[in-house]
Amino acid sequence: MFATPRNNFTEGALCHSTPRSEEGKSQLEPKYVAKLPVSIYGWYRVLIFSTDRRETFNRVLRRIRRVLSPLKINPRYKHTGGEQDTAEDSGALFTFFVDSYDVASALCRRGWLDNRVWLKVSDQMPKIWINAFFRLRLTRVLLDRYNQDEHRLDLTLFYKDEALDRDFCALAESHCLSTVLGIVGREMPELEVLILDRNHLINLWAFTLMEHRFSRLQSISLKQNNIGNVDSLRVFQFLPLTELNLKNNPLPPGYEKEVRDIWPSLQVLNEIQVTPDPKIMQLF
Repeated sequence: MFATPRNNFTEGALCHSTPRSEEGKSQLEPKYVAKLPVSIYGWYRVLIFSTDRRETFNRVLRRIRRVLSPLKINPRYKHTGGEQDTAEDSGALFTFFVDSYDVASALCRRGWLDNRVWLKVSDQMPKIWINAFFRLRLTRVLLDRYNQDEHRLDLTLFYKDEALDRDFCALAESHCLSTVLGIVGREMPELEVLILDRNHLINLWAFTLMEHRFSRLQSISLKQNNIGNVDSLRVFQFLPLTELNLKNNPLPPGYEKEVRDIWPSLQVLNEIQVTPDPKIMQLF
């Protein structure tokens, strides 16, 4: 499982409320009241809990719209049930996401809608399933980012691509990343340069067996992600890499030596020439 990235500049617990007893008091007294963190991706998860399991989403949504007015809400990625982050969250009646901090913060502060329904709001990103229609849109977005002459694909800040038209697709989300790599493998088999900068990547398991799909891939840039150990990079170890950029990742001191041990053919590491370029050496 990947960990949902948090905003590095925002501290504090998730905003949530706890069930109240019939007397109107909390069964579990909250230990804190915290401001909702600002999401890196601009998406927020809303869990709906109810003492009445016969409650319907549409009835709850009508009450939410009344209490939010004049703010407008557009619930996305709705599904029945909760999420599996914690046992507490899995007990939710419904889950949906919003892409507005103002709306999410208002719901967070509200907590209880009435004496039966309460909300838990967090900065968790959506976990989505990608259908054929969205896969086609992703293909177009990726082809627009591909430089065919240089066999280079630049996915910097991919989750902010305006062509996604407010749909969520972050490479840090496992289904998005797997789908993107599948499209790239099909549409760009001659890929030589892959740029993945500033995507908040932590888990790289989706890149396993990359050498079978991208036998010509020689250069990867992972600048400004959240990669914390060298072992996670071993998914790339059978690629014929000559250039790798890991600048501004929380890697341990001295990691460069371990990286060079994994890729003895590496010529450029973090934009620094570490071994002579064979093409230049042939001139002497």
